[in-house]
Amino acid sequence: MSYKFIECLLEHELNDAKSLLLENGLSVDDHYGTTIGIYDGNKMIATGSLYKNVIKMIAVDPSYKGKNLTDLIMTHLIQILNSRKISKYFLFTTPKSKMYFLDYNFSFIYENEDIVMLENSFEPIDEKLHRIKSKLKLKSGRTASIVMNCNPVTLGHLYLIETCAKENDQVIIFLVEEDLSIFPFKVRYQLLKAATKHLKHVHIVPSTPYIISAATFPTYFLKELTDATRIYMDLDIHIFQNFFMSIFNIDFRYVGTEPFDQTTDAYNKTMQRILKDKLIMVERLEKNDKIISASMIRKLAKEKKYDELKPYVPHATYKFLKSAKGKALLLNE
Repeated sequence: MSYKFIECLLEHELNDAKSLLLENGLSVDDHYGTTIGIYDGNKMIATGSLYKNVIKMIAVDPSYKGKNLTDLIMTHLIQILNSRKISKYFLFTTPKSKMYFLDYNFSFIYENEDIVMLENSFEPIDEKLHRIKSKLKLKSGRTASIVMNCNPVTLGHLYLIETCAKENDQVIIFLVEEDLSIFPFKVRYQLLKAATKHLKHVHIVPSTPYIISAATFPTYFLKELTDATRIYMDLDIHIFQNFFMSIFNIDFRYVGTEPFDQTTDAYNKTMQRILKDKLIMVERLEKNDKIISASMIRKLAKEKKYDELKPYVPHATYKFLKSAKGKALLLNE
């Protein structure tokens, strides 16, 4: 019997995919870029989606089980990834389905009661993190870490880093690599490097796709606080605990308190639950009766109030925000 493959673009096709997911007891994730459907006549019998380099939302009509439709969907989605020259990719599935995909040359990263995250065999997480570690020349002693976005770098960020640096022998900053922020990774890296040049025992490395990324935390940049967001928080922090802390010999993770954003505050509370006494909370820096935040700096910069923002940012950030490149980036916010 011949089936028809389509890329779901029309509303009724996407609705067919959603209905098939719900029929299989699966949740519908709004974060997808490409959805594929297999039709038998006018009936969708299998579906699967991609979001960047993540395979997700795979479902097969129960009456078509045993007809290798999951294989067909997987092969098709991987061909799309290959055509886009994406060699590293991940897969989300349910705990009850994980064994099938482990047999499909995927390896296990993390599982909770709601979701399982797998990855393909190209440069697995242990290999990637050990490669990064080998370039750092870490010393023995108390090691702390900070995961930061720095969109852009503020004196609040610098205060957290300096506090961490005073209390530890070395600090590893995992700078969020995902380019969903206003300021691209390369810009944020350069500004952070300039701001911390006086701290010789601070290392700045990319966060990799395993921390706050399209794979581990697709809702982070949308600032949504939903059930899905809480699941991804659990996933993201457990990956940090299970892999980053052990491989880099991290003793503590530092984080600033969050008085404004409920999603970030929920993330901090999830860290407290999982990391317990390995998490160090530092009160956010206040200056001139204002709590410094990157969103405040972006707002002032967009309004070209450079004299107002100057007291709250390192010189490199101030200089960049006034530059033509900085002004152009803020037009997109």
